[in-house]
Amino acid sequence: MLRYSLARLAKRPKGSTTILPPVNVRLSAEKQYLTALRSMLTQIATQTRETVIPLYEAEQTQKRAARALMVDADRTWFAGLDALMSQLVRLASTTVNRILDLEAQRHTETFMAVAKRALGIDLRAVVAQEDLADYLQAAAARNASLIKSLGDDVVKRVEQTVYANSIAGNSVTTLRKSLQEQFGITDRRAKLIARDQTAKLNSDLNRIRQEQAGITSYSWMTAHDERVRPLHRSLDGKTYKWGEATGAEQGLPPGQPVNCRCVARGIVEF
Repeated sequence: MLRYSLARLAKRPKGSTTILPPVNVRLSAEKQYLTALRSMLTQIATQTRETVIPLYEAEQTQKRAARALMVDADRTWFAGLDALMSQLVRLASTTVNRILDLEAQRHTETFMAVAKRALGIDLRAVVAQEDLADYLQAAAARNASLIKSLGDDVVKRVEQTVYANSIAGNSVTTLRKSLQEQFGITDRRAKLIARDQTAKLNSDLNRIRQEQAGITSYSWMTAHDERVRPLHRSLDGKTYKWGEATGAEQGLPPGQPVNCRCVARGIVEF
């Protein structure tokens, strides 16, 4: 990565400062990320409905016919889910990696456009998409781990729900309702992952591009709406240095606390 000084390139009066406009999270990226996760969850739900529930219904029928406790749900019932989940996790991870790459390209272009508007500097000679290669590799691994965890969680929830209902002798209708509740939980987790990871990506890219440009300080900026948490509202407009603790949770910078939509506006000091 080529490091440079945006302040030296701009050549403004000594002692003056310029606060760069923010590079915000793109809502469509969050939606695309969530779509990839929901596709995985939907197909697992379909597999559950088409294979696991019929086996459960057959088991309950046998129990009623024999008027005795039969063998409860067998682990082999879920073999198809395990195989499907592994396949879907790989597919979702590939899709999400593509989204991350596109967002990184969009961020790079936006950052250069921001510098051009604010300072009249063309950064095409010093900024390249390849600068982000190592970071994007690490981000891909982080997101793949989260997607794998989500897939494992939904299959585990299906298994535990089926076992619990089988032991209790509940009807298929009751089982379906219980499974719907569990899929609702995993869908909410998918929403959190998509929102949180796109915010963290944007936050990381802001830090990388600003530090590359020799920017050491930034101004905390909230989304300026009713959803901003009180703690972050109190940080709006405050100045911090990259690498130093902030007043946020665990001293994290904008966009890094869970569900944080705040951004860091780079301060160019001449």
